Amino acid sequence: MNDRDVQRRAALGAFLRSRRERLTPDEVGLTGGPRRRTPGLRREEVALLSGVSVSWCSRLEQGRPIAASGQVLDALATTLRLTAAERRHLFELAGESDAAPRPAADGCPAVGDHLRATVAALSPVPACLLDRHWDVLAHNDSEAALYDGLDQLPVQRRNMIWLYFGWPPMRAILKNWEAESWAVLAQFRASADRHPGDPRFAEIVADVSTADPGFPARWERHDVAGFTPALKRFDHPGLGFLTFRQAKLIAAEDPELHLVARHPADPGTRRAVERAAAGG
Repeated sequence: MNDRDVQRRAALGAFLRSRRERLTPDEVGLTGGPRRRTPGLRREEVALLSGVSVSWCSRLEQGRPIAASGQVLDALATTLRLTAAERRHLFELAGESDAAPRPAADGCPAVGDHLRATVAALSPVPACLLDRHWDVLAHNDSEAALYDGLDQLPVQRRNMIWLYFGWPPMRAILKNWEAESWAVLAQFRASADRHPGDPRFAEIVADVSTADPGFPARWERHDVAGFTPALKRFDHPGLGFLTFRQAKLIAAEDPELHLVARHPADPGTRRAVERAAAGG
């Protein structure tokens, strides 16, 4: 192991020990007994409740180089009553992807009101909030005007990959659709490969494949890419020719949430989106 791995494993062990010591036996349904020198839970108790061996728990807390699968980490997170932030920290320290589904509302992960308000406040700049599946969790009126009909789609199809490949108007209104679609799919593929146990990715791929016969071949190419700022050009039937500079920001409270804003790149585009936002 290199120094970074040693430090990461030490941090993982210290974190698990601190979470174990903050819990009482009563909180997890155990009897504390008359004499207890150990603060919080004993390692034996954590091991029993998590379905792992005591020696394994000991080596993990000692920062020893042992493998911790997602299933075992999930059991530890449940036993130790970790919050969502603590659970994410646990998986990151262990170098594992967390495939557990996020809290859902109407088929999509829950989003704080402050993020929805931020997206709305960006109008007339078109903006939306995406999760790791590229599901559109929130969008403002300008974004809805850009992708006319977005609000009428079923919740499960309010997804950027669906819009690019399964929504017929996209190929007509987006200039240079071929190159744009390859770039978007490569970013989506990279996200899917980072979360191999997440069923939502497979659901999206299957759904889009039924709408676009050429999509499976594209998917099997395994092209991956990261986000790069780029100009996006539209020939919109209602708004005319539009050019945007696109930016993507990560939500501090959840790195899996991305705020995408499309800033007008010329005066004509700005006037068009202002008219759209005003209902013109």
